[in-house]
Amino acid sequence: MRIHRIALCSFAGVDSAEVNFDTVGVTVIEGDNEAGKTTVVTALHLLLDRKVRDRSNKEEVKAIRPVHRDADPEVEADISTGPYRFVFSKRWGRTSSRNATMLEVTAPSREQLTGDEAHDRAYEILDETLDASLLQALQVHQGAELLLPTFEDTELGAALDAAAGTVSDEDRHVDLWTAIEAEYREYWTPTGREKSSVAESRHQLEEAEAGVASLEEQLRGIESDAETAARLADDEERLAAAVADASESRDVCRRRVEAAEILENELSARERELGVADRDHERAREDQRQRVGLVDDLGGQERHLAELHGQAEQSAPALAAARRLSKNAEDAWSAAQKRLDEAQKSSELADRDREYLRQIIEAGQFRGRHERLLAAREQLEAADTVIDEINLEDEDIDRIEAAERALIQAQAAAQAGSATVTASALDDVTLVIDGAAVQVVQGDERVLHVTDAMEIAVPETLRLTVAAGAEARQRASDVADATAELRRLCEQSAVSDLSAARAARQRRVDAERERREALSAMERDLADLTVEEIAKRAERLAARVAAYQTERVAEAPLPPDEKTATRAALDLRDELKERQSEFKEAESAHRSAQTAVSAEEMNHAVLGASIQAAERATADARQRLESARAQITDEELDERVAATGATARTAQTARNSAQNQLEAADIDSLRSRLSNAEASAERAEDQLAANRIERRDLLVSLELRGEHGLDTRLGLARAERDSLAAEHRSLEARAAASKLLHEVFERRRAEAQQRYREPFKQHIERFGRIAYGGSFNVEVGDDLGIERRALDGLTLDVSQLSTGAREQLGIIARLACATLVSPDGGGAPVILDDALGWSDPARLKDMGAAINKAGDDCQIIILTCTPGRYAHVGNATVVRLPTS
Repeated sequence: MRIHRIALCSFAGVDSAEVNFDTVGVTVIEGDNEAGKTTVVTALHLLLDRKVRDRSNKEEVKAIRPVHRDADPEVEADISTGPYRFVFSKRWGRTSSRNATMLEVTAPSREQLTGDEAHDRAYEILDETLDASLLQALQVHQGAELLLPTFEDTELGAALDAAAGTVSDEDRHVDLWTAIEAEYREYWTPTGREKSSVAESRHQLEEAEAGVASLEEQLRGIESDAETAARLADDEERLAAAVADASESRDVCRRRVEAAEILENELSARERELGVADRDHERAREDQRQRVGLVDDLGGQERHLAELHGQAEQSAPALAAARRLSKNAEDAWSAAQKRLDEAQKSSELADRDREYLRQIIEAGQFRGRHERLLAAREQLEAADTVIDEINLEDEDIDRIEAAERALIQAQAAAQAGSATVTASALDDVTLVIDGAAVQVVQGDERVLHVTDAMEIAVPETLRLTVAAGAEARQRASDVADATAELRRLCEQSAVSDLSAARAARQRRVDAERERREALSAMERDLADLTVEEIAKRAERLAARVAAYQTERVAEAPLPPDEKTATRAALDLRDELKERQSEFKEAESAHRSAQTAVSAEEMNHAVLGASIQAAERATADARQRLESARAQITDEELDERVAATGATARTAQTARNSAQNQLEAADIDSLRSRLSNAEASAERAEDQLAANRIERRDLLVSLELRGEHGLDTRLGLARAERDSLAAEHRSLEARAAASKLLHEVFERRRAEAQQRYREPFKQHIERFGRIAYGGSFNVEVGDDLGIERRALDGLTLDVSQLSTGAREQLGIIARLACATLVSPDGGGAPVILDDALGWSDPARLKDMGAAINKAGDDCQIIILTCTPGRYAHVGNATVVRLPTS
């Protein structure tokens, strides 16, 4: 089996992810914790679990539902296995309408299925082509117990047969084994599951049994319907009597309501008569109140006229006194106006003088700001030039410093592990070391470290070549790599070394500080203006100062400075406020006097007009009273009020009597009882009609079903079921016999194949020697599990090995098995979920070479949150999962 692609949607904590795999080779999936690496494997297992349909509500399905939103988990996989290539997907919906299973087979022939048909067909293909136990054995799960795999129940045995070649004992049984295998394959898949023919026979038998049960159920249904029809016939007479009783109760209630409605109409008539009598009585009383009002109005008008005449006699002396006070207030107001004008002119001149002196100071301030801004601008431009030239950040310094430390460490390691040549001069001599002449005087001693190879010569006398070992050469290579990396980083930053980089960085830091200081100074001096605006303001202020000196023509002398001008302006402003207050008081007194004169004049005029109006109103009131008494006298009005009051009281008595009779009848209760009686009668009639319809339908149904010969059909169905049961028992017996024969022969065959384990052992040692060296050997048990490991002459049981060593052996065994069973796309992929966590860096490098070699023959999928752990897998394809 090969996995080409897996896509997830709303699966556990993964919103959306899609991963494509190399079908031959190593695919490394990298991602942080919780990014969804293990979820990819979980999704594959759930998709390939035949017990988990799309409508399943098992715990493993609940565990993959996203908790942060309402969404349905989905998984889709593109898989090839045996001759088949197909895309299989499932969606586990929260409701049945959202469930989905889809299968699209593209090879060897195209098929498209959905729902249970897609589910069953997918597992039929997997049963036919995939060894499920092998798929499980080739996986290392994150957090699982560290156990070495065994492969005794997998396809590995067949692969070992092919790897070992034929054996004479085996040749004698080839034909027999072929026949047994052919018979076994008639009924069973390679993984030991029933073939579809056996399942189809069982399915036909189950359908026949279901048909018999259905016919028996139909027969029981006819008997039940007949009993129901008889019961309905009995109920019809009872329901007809209930209809008659309900109709009689309804008619009685209707007659009682009609009698109460006559009383209700009588009450309405009495209420109308009472309303007419009340209105007549109220009109008579209103006429009486109007007559009293006319009499009162005439008396009031006569009293008001007398009062007005008395007020007119007292108003003349007050008017003359008000006119004298108004003239005095007007003279005082004019004098206050003149003093206010003089104070206003003095205050305005003082304000202009103060503003002139302030502008002199402000012009100097703007000139200073402008000069500082020009200096800050020059500083900013100089700092920007340095920043543009030097593009070094603290991170660049850190990288160069780290590279220099790595170089120093590599040089120290190379020097510590290198060969050492000590040259002691017995006389003055010239040495040529790797082509360079070195003078050594008598008694000097030179210590030379050889990291790769070194040539030492005494001209015309001796040439000595010293070569370092493989480990020293590797360390020399590490020094060269560290030197190249340091040089690359320095060239990238345009510096010669770490000191130059630090000096350049300091110049950039100083320039950045000067730039900030310049910007801060410009911000303080600019405020909300530009440099040009500040220059213009300085020019305008200077022009105003010059203009004021020529324009000022006042006799008062100019104050000596801005402080004196401010004090003078404030004093004059206080004086101006006093004059303004005096003026306001005089103006207010003048207005009050004028108002008093106007009020007295208006009061005198109003009194004259009021007297004339009162005389006319008194005459009108007298005329209205005399006219009303001419139409009806006061005594006649009193008699009309008494008569209409008696009529209203009689109508009230009649209305109360009618209301008492209606309340005694309780018409609302009568109407409620009528409504209930009508509903009861309607319900009884509906029940009777429903009973008749149901009984009629049952009789028709019984008549129709009785014509179809149900007893005959049931007998035929039972006969067919019995025939299918006999055939199925025979088929199961043959299948069981073939399975027993196959198991016995296969067991004997397995016993003879014990010596065929050597190919598996050779494959394990092949990959083990890549990781451990040429002294690596293993012993493989009967179950194809590794029992002991030999390394550097020391043999240990697997249980005695360290955790890291056992984990490494487990991965090597899986790689060996996968390469044996993988030719032509067979077997299953190796899946490693965050494995090799117990391995040291050196062993990781060697294990990477072994994994890379196995990738030439099989599919390997690695999941990790530590990318560096698999950096030594040379030809791996890396897929990076984004952080959720």
